[in-house]
Amino acid sequence: MNCEICGKSTPNDKICDRCTRIIEKVMKEVGPDILNSIDDCKYIYPIIQRVAIGDLRTQDVINSLLKGETD
Repeated sequence: MNCEICGKSTPNDKICDRCTRIIEKVMKEVGPDILNSIDDCKYIYPIIQRVAIGDLRTQDVINSLLKGETD
């Protein structure tokens, strides 16, 4: 199987270990309330993909999600 986020090969999960770690770090920082308010979590997949390839930092994702909460 391939990771739904970055496309790299993963043994049996839909999301690879690296992307899972990124998501867990974002969830820890942002909190479940904000993540639960997002209608479709796949909204953040492209942003997580950019972190996985090195275009963004995890903190950029956190800032983006927190900024969206204040808008």
